[in-house]
Amino acid sequence: MNPPADHIPSPCASSFSTEYFTALLGGVEAARNVLAQMASPAEEVAERLLDGGRLFIASARPDFVSEGFVRSGGLMLLEECGADGSGPGPGDAVLLGWTDTEPETERALLSRLAESGSFIVGIGPQPPATAGRVQIAALDSLLASTPPLPTDLLRAFDGAAYPLVSLENLILLWTFTGELVAALTRRGHMPAMYQSVLVPGARQRNERRGQHRIEAAPEIPPLTPGHLGSAYLDRLSNVLHTLAKRETAAIEQVARAGTTALRRGHRICAFLISHFPVHQWGAPGDPSLMHKLSQVHGETPSSEELGHELREGDLFFFLGYYNRPREAYALAHKRGATIAEIITGPPTGAGPAPDLIIRPGWPYGDALVAVPQYDIEILPASGIVQTAIYWAVVGTLALSDTTSDNAR
Repeated sequence: MNPPADHIPSPCASSFSTEYFTALLGGVEAARNVLAQMASPAEEVAERLLDGGRLFIASARPDFVSEGFVRSGGLMLLEECGADGSGPGPGDAVLLGWTDTEPETERALLSRLAESGSFIVGIGPQPPATAGRVQIAALDSLLASTPPLPTDLLRAFDGAAYPLVSLENLILLWTFTGELVAALTRRGHMPAMYQSVLVPGARQRNERRGQHRIEAAPEIPPLTPGHLGSAYLDRLSNVLHTLAKRETAAIEQVARAGTTALRRGHRICAFLISHFPVHQWGAPGDPSLMHKLSQVHGETPSSEELGHELREGDLFFFLGYYNRPREAYALAHKRGATIAEIITGPPTGAGPAPDLIIRPGWPYGDALVAVPQYDIEILPASGIVQTAIYWAVVGTLALSDTTSDNAR
């Protein structure tokens, strides 16, 4: 059900997705420059955890927290911080993320956390000079988020840096998580880490592992500073390079289909998978050219909502996780919508296929780094990669002429 070729406009920014991925890869390299700074705060957090302290994650926006919390390849011991900064106290530690999109709220949260007496690891842009000294003084460690911010690229996001800064924060979050794990191994311990529930038996395995936040693990060799963080950045870079090399044409094809739908007065109905991706709709820089479907539990949109929302000529933009929602596709085809699929898993079994496909390419199990003698790999890529695809598509859309044909 691809739109007729003679009605697909040539994109006015055909290389936008390539430029976006290039900037994101520049962010990976910027994270390497921060890697050496992570050893000291990782040591401090490790000591606090072994002394019985707790580790929290906090942000003024829900996206950063949703990425790190209860996450495949992440720490089971991580706890959510209350929106008012409640939770941590002396002896605890906090991973605090910000993007400078809600500066007053972000500063207020930092101030409340500083009063708690907890050890604060800040992940975000360098605070502005006007208030920077006060903010930096409230942090115990700053892992500065400094991705490339090309002016021409940001034009697609109305000048907002969020579509790059927010992902750089995630790169730093997972790199630091690796360094914290390594710091614990140097003390003869290993924290419990989540395995993706895609893997058979993972739920049972997670339940067993989750009974102990941190365990003595003499079988795991002590890992040197930079070992896990560097391995994560290497693997993530490979995934992003592959995405940029193989999928930019597919991304722009999806964007052209979306442009055509909008020109004809139809809609792009988007299902965005949970954790970080779902929070991108309506975020700073989002051109609001998609209609977001409700977030439901699991990987599949509501059939009832699809039946109500989808119309002939619409584009069903399915930014999922791993599995293909065959029932939803059958309904979309019945309604006469074009389907764009963004999942990393291979199609299995019989059933309707999508019209357009973007393959994110992160590996089965959604974890990139092996810990010697540990039972699973750790540190995920999907939140970063799925979100990057979203911004690559909407950025291309924003630079295209989506004016309705009826308005011409």
